[in-house]
Amino acid sequence: MSIAADTRPTLRLSSPTATRELYLFIAILIVGAGFSFASPYFLTPINLIQTLRAALELAIVSAGMTLVIIMGGIDVSVGGILAVTAIVIGKSYQAGLSSFIVAPIGLTTGTLLGMWNGFLTTKLKVPPIIATLGSMYIFSAIMFIVIGGAWISGLPGTLSPLVNGTVLIIPASALVILVVYTACWVLLRKVPYGRHVYAIGCNETSAKLVGINVGRTKIATYALLGFLAGFAALLYVARLRNVEINIGTTVALEAIAATILGGTSIRGGVGSLLGTLLGVIFIRIIQNGLVLIGVSSLWETVIIGSLLIVVLTADALRNRNSPRV
Repeated sequence: MSIAADTRPTLRLSSPTATRELYLFIAILIVGAGFSFASPYFLTPINLIQTLRAALELAIVSAGMTLVIIMGGIDVSVGGILAVTAIVIGKSYQAGLSSFIVAPIGLTTGTLLGMWNGFLTTKLKVPPIIATLGSMYIFSAIMFIVIGGAWISGLPGTLSPLVNGTVLIIPASALVILVVYTACWVLLRKVPYGRHVYAIGCNETSAKLVGINVGRTKIATYALLGFLAGFAALLYVARLRNVEINIGTTVALEAIAATILGGTSIRGGVGSLLGTLLGVIFIRIIQNGLVLIGVSSLWETVIIGSLLIVVLTADALRNRNSPRV
């Protein structure tokens, strides 16, 4: 009985992020209140629903990014994965394929591109930031070569109800986010895979010594992020029914920012899906509020980048006297 009691605290994996989640929730309330006073349109139902729908792709990608960063990795190419997958989806629709065929094609494309990043980091031993940065340029080049500087438009809206529909007055996009985050939470907290992800992020050498297949877990995690990026691309096409030439350009920065703002440590081993979701909400509220009060969209990136620097600096100062073992 004493052994069981001693091991229970190790299962409280999300507790280190509780304070950050609380602060972020308070920040959301304060910023939301500020924008509601600055613009009469901010708290209107139509604006809130549109903001939710606009957050859908970022929320899905950020869930996968959370797992990768907890593992001690990073993926700056996720915007390229989303873009290439969206183009594949668009071209598949233009070829006359139905959604029942296009959806698996899109999800498979995203998964394979994610596996490519996992292969680079595990088999070729390329540092994650370098591997995914190189992939970002490759994916961006593929996007411009295939799309040729023109939009892919006039795509069918077969899957649009997943984004724009409602289920018993609940926006379908909210239910999609709930399903994705619940599934990722189960992976992290209820199956051995999640314990392996946390263990690798805490200390990769120790994870190997206890028998965890580090390479396989890393590839699986990058593949999962690719799968979720493919799913996000599918919903992007369903929402807008076209593929723009600038698709995915800010997704990586926003997903990393949402994850870090939510309490996931860039050093790995600590993270929370709830915190990430709060980070997504915080970012989208800021972006929506700035648009409503007439501030240039250029300031969105400035604010998000500044927040990321502040949080990373605070984490570095807090961890200066607590080196990893």
